[in-house]
Formats: sequence, C-alpha cells, structure tokens
Amino acid sequence: MKGVYMDLAILHGIQNTIGCDFLDMVMPAITMLGEKGAIWLITGIVLICMKRYRRWGITLICGVALVWVVGDHIIKPLVARPRPFVVDPTLLPLLVEAPTDYSFPSGHTSASFAAATVLLFSNIKKPWKVLGLVVAILIAFSRLYVCVHNPTDVLAGLVLGVAAGIIVSLVSNALAQRYGWGEPAAVPQGKHSR
Repeated sequence: MKGVYMDLAILHGIQNTIGCDFLDMVMPAITMLGEKGAIWLITGIVLICMKRYRRWGITLICGVALVWVVGDHIIKPLVARPRPFVVDPTLLPLLVEAPTDYSFPSGHTSASFAAATVLLFSNIKKPWKVLGLVVAILIAFSRLYVCVHNPTDVLAGLVLGVAAGIIVSLVSNALAQRYGWGEPAAVPQGKHSR
C-alpha cells in the first residue's frame, strides 16, 4: 500500500511542480504518438522500405508485437492494477480519454523502449538512435503527466521494453549470422573502390 501512495505522490508532484497550459497541450500530443505503438510501427515500416535497414524494421515490429502480447495480454490481466485516476479521483479530469484497461505495465512505454532498444542495436546512424531514445523517454513521461499510469507502471514498461528489444535484436543478429540476412557486407580495409 505504501507504493501506491508513493506513486500517487509523484503524480501529484508532477502536476504541482511543472503542470502548465503549454505542457497540458503538448503532453497529450506526445502520448498520442505512442497510441497502439503507431509511431513505432510507422518507423518499422519505413525501415522495411529501405533494403539496408529492412532487417531492423522487421525486428522493431517484432519487439513491439512481443511487448503487446506479454504486457497487454498476459501481465495486465494477471496484475489487474487499476489506473491511478480510478484510485485517486482528484487526478481527474484527464487531459486524454480515460483508458479502460488495466494500468500495469505501461504499454506505451514498453512499446517505445522495445523500439528504441532495437534502434540502438541497429545499423542506423547515431542521430536517429538518439532521436528514438528521446521520443521513447518523452512518451513514457507523457503517460505520467496525463495521469493514466503510475511511475511503477512506466518503470515496469521500460524494463519489459528493453528486455524485449534486447531479445528480438539478439535473435535477429543470430538469424542474420546463420542465414546471411541483413546488412550488406562491409568493404574490407584497403580495398576501397574509386
């Protein structure tokens, strides 16, 4: 029970310290990016359309699918944790439509960190990896700001997402190594064509 009070205290602390009209407008928009994993599925499709990154696009979509199955269809019904605004109605009214499913773990966060972890493993350029991580962090924080998740929901989503991202990336690397699927072969040192 102590953890519940800590979670709610953090949510109230966020609202009391940084809550403002600007963030009230921006955070719902950021949280919408993660709705149904949309931004990450679009990212995966874009990567699939580019031969050099195709394997990573498929891997990213597999990571998002894995956290959806494990988080939304196994863990959420098992834990059956109510949303924070249900436990503490003083968090109402919400800035977004009230979710009707359970709270633990955060699906937006798990999908975001699964995708960001896959991007970190991938061969895409570093600025895109950093952008993916920043977007994941913003989406996770937005879930707290709009009061639809407890901090422990978001933390669990982060852990689940990173774990799933690592698993699918390692499987992807193993398959690429075994079957020669993936990035083009690197040009050996000293044999650059002009």
